[in-house]
Amino acid sequence: MGETISVKSAAGDSDAYFAPAIPAPGPPVLLLHPWWGLNQTIRDLADRLAGDGFTAIAPDMFQRKVLTTPDEAQANVRSLTEADGARIRAGVLAALDHLLAHPDARGDRAGIIGLSFGAMEGTEVAGERPDIGALVMFYSGIFEAPDGIPYLGHFAEDDEFDDSAQVPDLEKTLSEGSAAHVYPGTKHWFIEADRPEFDSDAAELAYARTVAFLRENLS
Repeated sequence: MGETISVKSAAGDSDAYFAPAIPAPGPPVLLLHPWWGLNQTIRDLADRLAGDGFTAIAPDMFQRKVLTTPDEAQANVRSLTEADGARIRAGVLAALDHLLAHPDARGDRAGIIGLSFGAMEGTEVAGERPDIGALVMFYSGIFEAPDGIPYLGHFAEDDEFDDSAQVPDLEKTLSEGSAAHVYPGTKHWFIEADRPEFDSDAAELAYARTVAFLRENLS
């Protein structure tokens, strides 16, 4: 089981959920939550990654605010100012630095797993940090991966936010060792067990693919 820690950044202190690998140390993974905030589902995912040998950290980008409905979450995201964006980025980068420096993290390159809102943040971080060794996106925007970084995308077939029909065009831009998968019959948030869109079969397949991908690229 992980624990909530405080991470210092230039924008002030912020919370993060830290789950060391079992057995430690393990490859470092930065886990970026969707627009619900750092809820129990994301903590459970960090713990599961730790059980599979990764040392994971999930920064709280919303300062302990957890949303439960799409309307609440959308309103929260729309209320974010430029200053909020700068604070979020500072906190994410500080969490990444904390992760890479931690004795329970093995290696000098981290993987990023981003879900929806977190996927957008993760893509930008991956584009500006040379110490990112793998990028895993769940129901993110359909955009090109940062150059030179192995990429794994998981997309819902029936996604109200992102058009999965664009994924074949994305695949054409991916380098060797990268992949993008569309999960038939799924909707946005399909890997999150607390959501009505949860699809257990698709979630298990996506998780297994993610673990294999991270092991291959962070070993």
